Amino acid sequence: MPAASWTAGRLVGFDLETTGLDREHDEPVAYAFATFTDGVRSSLEEGWLLPTSGRSISEGAARVHGLTEERLAQLGATRHEEGIEAIASRLAEESARGTPIVGANLPYDLTMVDRCLGRLASMSSLERSGWHGPALDVLVIDRALDTDFSARPVRKLEALCEHYGVTSALHTAGGDATAAVEILLAQADRFPSLAALTLDEAYERQRVWHAEWCDALSARRVAQGRSGLEPSEREWPLHVRATLW
Repeated sequence: MPAASWTAGRLVGFDLETTGLDREHDEPVAYAFATFTDGVRSSLEEGWLLPTSGRSISEGAARVHGLTEERLAQLGATRHEEGIEAIASRLAEESARGTPIVGANLPYDLTMVDRCLGRLASMSSLERSGWHGPALDVLVIDRALDTDFSARPVRKLEALCEHYGVTSALHTAGGDATAAVEILLAQADRFPSLAALTLDEAYERQRVWHAEWCDALSARRVAQGRSGLEPSEREWPLHVRATLW
């Protein structure tokens, strides 16, 4: 691994626990930033948000992360608006430093934050808040560099942990954010070509990898007589809003 590889620098894992699976309309109820330096976790910031009155925590989501409004209150959850602004502020801070945000399926988490910002009184966005990347998505990297989908059709975070020998506890924002960075470091060890890229190269390469994966998946769906993916699915690391103010 090159001595100047981004793997030896500052990496920040990011994850949300949410009210549901709809990134356009659901909301975060927990978030975490796991900071790694020289391959070791140096800090973990966690926060909890009360959902707005118009959004309840689905039963399915509660079964996964164990968070209810009562539990959130016990944890000292902040108001939704304050929590979203705190998340956006931290993302912007890391972007200004050039620190990559690391996650698994980042278009889900980052798009949700962007949409929540758009529903605030300020009608902001991630871009307006100051986040412009970079990002490293362990799911995108895994799909691109380990393409034997017949052997490994499931690429969810738990499966990625097993494949790369990561043992972090999952289903909390802190655990998932930590696991994402640990998976990334394991990927860099397993694939020297990944570690050899500059951070800018890795960031841009993932856009291409994700678009290529979406095109291949869409073609398979059409061949099966199903609808192809929407063009917006090719966007990475977040889905651009149809209307920006």
